[in-house]
Amino acid sequence: MKPIRALALGTLVAGSISAQAYDVVERYKIIDDKLKTEAMLRPIGHDFFFDIGATANKNVQDVIDDIDKASKFQGTDQEKIDEANRILTKYDKTEQTIKLNVALGTPLPSFTAWDVKVTPNLRVFVDVGANIGIRSQKVTNQDLIDLFQDDVPAELQTIILNLDLVSEQGNDIKTICIARTTANTAARLYCDNLPTGKYIVPNVGNNPTMTLFAKADAKAGFFNDYTYGEHFFGNFNLYGMGRADLYQFVTGTQIAKGDSIDTPDKMNTETTVQLDYRLGYRNTNYSTFLGIEELKITKLGDAKEGSKAHMYDYDPLIRFHADARYRLSALSLQPFVGVHKRSGYGFADGMYAGTSVGAHVWGDRLGLEFRGMVDKQYLTLTPRMKLWLMQLEYSLKKPLKDTDGDVKLTALHSIDFRIFF
Repeated sequence: MKPIRALALGTLVAGSISAQAYDVVERYKIIDDKLKTEAMLRPIGHDFFFDIGATANKNVQDVIDDIDKASKFQGTDQEKIDEANRILTKYDKTEQTIKLNVALGTPLPSFTAWDVKVTPNLRVFVDVGANIGIRSQKVTNQDLIDLFQDDVPAELQTIILNLDLVSEQGNDIKTICIARTTANTAARLYCDNLPTGKYIVPNVGNNPTMTLFAKADAKAGFFNDYTYGEHFFGNFNLYGMGRADLYQFVTGTQIAKGDSIDTPDKMNTETTVQLDYRLGYRNTNYSTFLGIEELKITKLGDAKEGSKAHMYDYDPLIRFHADARYRLSALSLQPFVGVHKRSGYGFADGMYAGTSVGAHVWGDRLGLEFRGMVDKQYLTLTPRMKLWLMQLEYSLKKPLKDTDGDVKLTALHSIDFRIFF
């Protein structure tokens, strides 16, 4: 029990890492991996199953509705821009997160080889999520490149990076490009096809702007649990994955024109072969494991030519987890600690500790369970109900403080429903 107590203490007293500029992609990684921890704490088992879940900030719908209303605001061009900026200012220093996931799977026959018992499953997972960060900040030349949904030719990127934003503010990037490129070059042909008045150099002052990141993953393959002897356990998953993401910088001008968020003409979907591996050790009622998830083995298919490069990349997730299980008749208690780490955030952001208590009967097919978990940012409260062939879980991530750096934290609500037999 001492290692668990030590890591739990480290989780609770870990200090804040040095503040950095807001990065919508890194923030999505942190939140998404916290949600992956919750998914890990509701293991699937060797069953046929169908699972569906959703997560959202408490006010994400308000933000979406307000932005939609701003895009339809009636008035002069400047009044429309002013209204869009007013809405963005209303949500300054906030982030909005939404996530949907669907999964299904079927068990395959178990077998034993070299004293290792393998329990294979065929599974499919679809995971779609987005994070929106709103900030009052000075617009940079790189931000202008991020206005575009598709890949920008190198010549046009050079032109934009060398613009004097003060003298060019309010001007159409299409007009600027045509004036500075030669006919029939890649940049000129690209600019000729741009809509007039869509990409405008905004005011370079500290204006409210919005950064959107969205990602979709689809996984399909073999997910295999194994045991060796009475102490060692783990899993070995090999699967194909298709991934696409979207990164876009949005100004009040674009919202006012109704051009805030568009689907790219060319999606950057890539397909790869991925590997998860976990090695664990169990002794009586104590267990621990070390694992790596989403390790890229090889690429199967490239994104379409002309699509934007991936922002999320393929950095794997590393996880350490330890728990203890106590049972008295139908009652159970399970304290746990752990840490997860991926490129883009620090170890302190991935540390967690918690306890679940429950009452189960009929081979754990009927029961109630309640889990409390704490990490650097959130207190997570999770009731779960099992009723024979179905399971319903609700989760509330309540912020432990109002802000983290310059991010105004808000509660995250999640729900997961599973049918299994």
